[in-house]
Amino acid sequence: MQHRFEEYAKLDLAGIESELKNWFIQRRFAMERNATIKKTLDDNGFSGLSMNNPDVTPELRTLWGDLVTGKPSIDESLSSNAKVMKAEMYLTTFQNSTDLDHPCRESGVSYLRCLNDFALEEPTKRSTRCDRFFPAFQACRQKMLQQQQDGFRQAMIRQDTADRRAKALFDRRNVLLAV
Repeated sequence: MQHRFEEYAKLDLAGIESELKNWFIQRRFAMERNATIKKTLDDNGFSGLSMNNPDVTPELRTLWGDLVTGKPSIDESLSSNAKVMKAEMYLTTFQNSTDLDHPCRESGVSYLRCLNDFALEEPTKRSTRCDRFFPAFQACRQKMLQQQQDGFRQAMIRQDTADRRAKALFDRRNVLLAV
């Protein structure tokens, strides 16, 4: 009976060690892959929805923050040229950061193009013309941020589940080695 248990323990131990090795390799690969992707994005000036790139200038960070969570607007204290330039920067930055299939592309471009077209108008006239485009853009941005949060949450749950399974396997391995 003891001989059978030892054979079973050896087989079980080999399977556990194989699974633990696989878990470790997957975690290591994911870590290196994600670090490389982050470095590439940082090196090329990408900041993403959470603006986690410290190399982005404060001006671009503010502009990007308005595009992601704020409300792009034109300050009345700016000169005429600066108003047009800021409106063009909003539009250009948004168009360059979204592809044609992006769900917020249409609503965002509509609002920002309106802002650009009426950059030199009085604030009330600009607001009257452009504010009707903003709710669709805002709803789309909120949906994108929610999807990002949901994806992050699900990834953390999957990772936590894999880690807990690995811990249980490691504990089981220790029990088998102790016997």
